[in-house]
Amino acid sequence: MSFDFSALKVLVKKIFPLKKCIYTIDTTGDGKANALLIKALNLIMPILVPKEIELGGFSTKNFDMNNFELSDYGKMYLDEIPINVSKEDYDVEKLKNHFSLYHKGEKFTIDDLLSGKLAGRMIALGDTIDILIKIDDDGLEKFSEGKHTFKFKSEIIPTLEFNFELNEDNLNQKFDTQGS
Repeated sequence: MSFDFSALKVLVKKIFPLKKCIYTIDTTGDGKANALLIKALNLIMPILVPKEIELGGFSTKNFDMNNFELSDYGKMYLDEIPINVSKEDYDVEKLKNHFSLYHKGEKFTIDDLLSGKLAGRMIALGDTIDILIKIDDDGLEKFSEGKHTFKFKSEIIPTLEFNFELNEDNLNQKFDTQGS
């Protein structure tokens, strides 16, 4: 049986608008970008965050971050170049500290997400969820001015692909937690 996912592709473009979804961010105030900000706009409907999140073969119920291998769930690409994230390459505790999520100015960590701290929180129609990922200088160099494509291929969900463009309006911006 085949499915038509064209509506999903249109929805992804709305949730991640071309020139307003990716930013390089200065979180320290030193004038130099050190993180990537991904903005997702809720255009679907109000969403009440459940205690446990399940998607395909992924579940937060018995999730063990120390045994998590992203490549088991899918592969990521930036401009058709693979982004390899292997647990052998990273200290799990350090990696967890590189990701945070903001909603209405409140910060949530990976541990907060896994422990259900967001359970019961309402993501209203029109709300923005900001995902902040601290990245080293080599990683940030890949996010240069111009058009780019990010792709996540998985057997669990249809391939997610979104195009974004970086320009002076979204390069090396100061992070404002109140804007999320």
